[in-house]
Amino acid sequence: MLDLVIRGAEICDGSGAPRYRGDVAIRNGRIVAIGNVRDGASRRLDAAGLVLAPGFIDVHTHYDCQISWDPFLTPSGWHGITTVVAGNCGFTIAPCHAADRELLMRMLLFVEGMPTEALAAGIRWEWETFPDYLAALERWQPALNVAVFIGHSALRYYVMRDAATQRNATPEELDRMALLVREAIAAGAWGFSSSESPTHFFGECTPVPSRVAPREELLAIAKALRDFSRGVVEIAPRNLLGTAEDKIQDQHFYAQLAEASGKLVSWAPLLHNPFEPEGALRVIDDAAALQKRGLRVVPQVGCRPLEVRVSFGSSSIATENNPFWRPILAKPKHERRALFASQEFREELRSMSRGGGWVAALGPSWNQIFLRWSPLDAHSAWIDLSVADIAQARQSDEVDALLDLSLDSDLACQWGIPIMNTDESIVAQLRRHPAGLLALSDAGAHVDTLADHSFSTHLLGHWVRERQALTLEEAVRLLTEVPARLYGIRDRGRIQEGAVADFVLFDPSRVGPTRTELQHDLPGGAARLVQGARGVEYVFVNGVTIVEAGQPTGKRPGTVLGRSRNGHPH
Repeated sequence: MLDLVIRGAEICDGSGAPRYRGDVAIRNGRIVAIGNVRDGASRRLDAAGLVLAPGFIDVHTHYDCQISWDPFLTPSGWHGITTVVAGNCGFTIAPCHAADRELLMRMLLFVEGMPTEALAAGIRWEWETFPDYLAALERWQPALNVAVFIGHSALRYYVMRDAATQRNATPEELDRMALLVREAIAAGAWGFSSSESPTHFFGECTPVPSRVAPREELLAIAKALRDFSRGVVEIAPRNLLGTAEDKIQDQHFYAQLAEASGKLVSWAPLLHNPFEPEGALRVIDDAAALQKRGLRVVPQVGCRPLEVRVSFGSSSIATENNPFWRPILAKPKHERRALFASQEFREELRSMSRGGGWVAALGPSWNQIFLRWSPLDAHSAWIDLSVADIAQARQSDEVDALLDLSLDSDLACQWGIPIMNTDESIVAQLRRHPAGLLALSDAGAHVDTLADHSFSTHLLGHWVRERQALTLEEAVRLLTEVPARLYGIRDRGRIQEGAVADFVLFDPSRVGPTRTELQHDLPGGAARLVQGARGVEYVFVNGVTIVEAGQPTGKRPGTVLGRSRNGHPH
């Protein structure tokens, strides 16, 4: 007897081949038959009019903390994601001495935009070592499949304590780090992650530990992966804000990491920079040339504009990295309100917004700063309009429009500023380039600043249905087979007999994200940006429905990849 037969779906198997109508049979969490299935089943699901695809894979998340209080990993599963990779960019919460928990939480606040009050209220510290953290993940029974990197900054601080942000490691400390990486991968870690990014700091501009490490340390740790059949190295680049030539230099060093480790090196992010229009294309072409030489270096690319949210009611990662606004947002709210109301400050913003450069030290132009959210019904007519359009409608200038609406809302309204990936013609080329990897959701991080966790439904709704710039089959391949193959996620990413029954059933005429909402649902009442999904009717993880008829089921059938059901690595 079969457990389930999905009947009459448009099967998009993940290979990129044309879809076809058929049935899929599942028994014990795996696909046992495809085609015209006539055997009996405990359950039959009529999927007429829906596309059946492999479960989507998100390789760039920061769910390491959220999984402690939210094992459903919302909202990724709503968007058809069935497998996530966490621990990117070197930022993990294991290994960690008990005395260092507050420090790691403070680092996550500054680097990944995770509110400290939510982390303090929500994380269940049940581990010290990385193998113990993996065991805790299994006890928490996630709804999705989870693979986790061991992160360089946590690892370095665990071994070196305060010296991790001050000096190079001694030979003994470096041997200890390499040993802990080997122990982590043997226990089930999916690889090793790090960051060289100049935007990654905490406290009083103190660099995160991985940024203090010389590249010789990265090469030495990468060698620790050589003896394992599984493993990926993921890294945030040194020249994140540099020129294409700078990024190519980074990429050639990452080719050395690939040689040292014998593993794939995936770096992120590669974004279109409006000040260097063709730069990202030169970088990804260079990656293709490296790959032809057998060097496994893969840049991660996105399919959405990188839009940051700014609210003058509180600081965020966007303003922490802004030398003009950072000291202003450090002032008490009553002082900020008085400053915004003053004509002297308004004249200062007008003066700095003339003659080129970013307006008000915020965005490329007033046409590229949008009102995205306000608590006031009176502002509803302005939602999703640019400051330029709002000013014209109000018969005011742009500075007055920006500051008056902010003051009306007691500084609570949110402004959206697309800063990179804004040229869709360039983004389209990056997205379909064979040398890249579609990723960059950052789900679980930058919770009140970014909302890219819906990249999968955005791809299907915007690029496939609305723009018709990508076939449905190719879009599904980018979300499934490609990340599964590159990251070595076996038995997933394709609909074929013997594969794990991770599926998504969606309506191609409706699929897409809903508008972004600000929800106060983090521990301690902290806020985050959330996008729901439409058109995603069913999501299966290991043969069990986590979304049914568009609604979460509350089931938690996920696994910690790299470990067996009884907790021992395989």
